[in-house]
Amino acid sequence: MITNEFWLERWQTGRIGFHRDEVNPWLMQYWPSVERGAKVLVPLCGKSSDLLWLANQGCDVTGVELSSLAVVQFFGDNDLTYQTESHGDLKIHTADSMSLRIVEGDFFQFHETGFDACYDRAAMVAMPEQLRQPYVEHLLARLAPEAKVLLVVLSYDGEQSGPPFSVLDTEVVSLWGDKVHKIASEDLLQLDERYQDSERTFYEESVWRVMP
Repeated sequence: MITNEFWLERWQTGRIGFHRDEVNPWLMQYWPSVERGAKVLVPLCGKSSDLLWLANQGCDVTGVELSSLAVVQFFGDNDLTYQTESHGDLKIHTADSMSLRIVEGDFFQFHETGFDACYDRAAMVAMPEQLRQPYVEHLLARLAPEAKVLLVVLSYDGEQSGPPFSVLDTEVVSLWGDKVHKIASEDLLQLDERYQDSERTFYEESVWRVMP
């Protein structure tokens, strides 16, 4: 069972294979054009460098992350000072030198609205099947009607020992509707030995864009 305690334990024990030190190349290549100062939401952000990249593009970035350890490491690793305020069950950590903050807490307890864009690299694939529709519905409720979304998804066959979980193309379309479009993909079996398994015939990472 994937619970909040599961993720907190992963951070405490350093089992964070989903983290990447470098900025995601899909983000740099396919991030949609948004106005300077656009409010961008990054759910389940961890300590990703993608947050900094978005802020450096002129976005007003809000990450949401359950683990306090991830938050502290993000600001420490990037030599950023910040201020912290408590709002109910959430803590808001705001950087002093850029338009960037991380909301610490359960994403389903985060209820701000009006975001102009969203970037999801590792959030939806972290959700077990029964939570994916509630996740997408909760996320869409945070976004403005004309918001743009960049979504990175994994799909694979064989044993599903995730997270990350496999989310097939048909499920992406079912969850996101007719505004979602697949714009790129690559088979990780051909590129990275970590994904190679005799039981698998494909392990695809795909990029999707939701446009108004």
